[in-house]
Amino acid sequence: MNTYIFIPDTNKKAGLGHLFRCLKYSCFLKKPDKIFFLINKKFNKKYLIKFNNNKLKINYIFYENLINTLNFLKKNNKNIITFLDSYNKSIQNFRFKKISNKHINILDFKMKCRSDFLIDHTFNRKSGYHLNKGPKIFVGLKNFPIFKKLKIIKKKIILVNFGSVRDKSLINKSILFLQKLKINKSYKILIISNHFKKKHLTHCKIKNQIIYRDFVKNIDEIYRKTFLSIGACGISLYEKCFYNIPCIVKCLAKNQYYNFKNFKAKACILDFDRVTNSKVDSAINKKILNIKKNIKRNFDFNVNKKHLTYLFKEIDEN
Repeated sequence: MNTYIFIPDTNKKAGLGHLFRCLKYSCFLKKPDKIFFLINKKFNKKYLIKFNNNKLKINYIFYENLINTLNFLKKNNKNIITFLDSYNKSIQNFRFKKISNKHINILDFKMKCRSDFLIDHTFNRKSGYHLNKGPKIFVGLKNFPIFKKLKIIKKKIILVNFGSVRDKSLINKSILFLQKLKINKSYKILIISNHFKKKHLTHCKIKNQIIYRDFVKNIDEIYRKTFLSIGACGISLYEKCFYNIPCIVKCLAKNQYYNFKNFKAKACILDFDRVTNSKVDSAINKKILNIKKNIKRNFDFNVNKKHLTYLFKEIDEN
């Protein structure tokens, strides 16, 4: 039996993607003694969803000093396996071998790291991208953690969500585009944002169709009803594609560029800047239909579940 310690990046600038990605990876663990998630003390606890992995309890520890917390856990637990999901260089350079029997890096960005296994789910990424010689490297879409996919129901939501960035102008631009698109009145536009409020909406003729949320605890329930999404190209883009949602996407961070480039090369997204700055015509519906076809061709939930079950079995036994 093993003790698993997940260390997602939970500082204010990191958003929620690292945490939720680790939670979904934890679904593939098989009956460990304990599962610990180490969370930055400054993290807003309202975003910490209750999450049980196959009826196994997750223990959340809020730390002020990460190294001290890891040393404390080492004293009280055996057969430790650590998972790190962070771009923080100082944490990446820490010698986890002092703490754990095995160390796994969840990393979709090129940087030096110390680990036994490296998991990178970036779509269309080549196997030679990571230069680290030490770890066993698993690269590609089949490594993305999609464990449970809810049955798709009637799609009546258009989702607008750019993550944790300052998004007032982006959301207004999105609403202006949807207004020009003349969407059916039966569709609801769901805006999820910490920064955007009803008062920030400008030049809008479709106010009655708009719903505002600052956070949604069960985003999968939203995805199963979503017809179209407008947003960033981070981790959530993968989840939307597994639900066969066509996405209009804006690259908002350096680490999102690879997703943007690779999804676009396979015609699995529409470019936010190009679409919103162009004249809206009848061809847009055809483009959205083509995107749906390309997504369905590339994103297979069953392939991922089968592969990750095998991968985590190898981590557990290796």
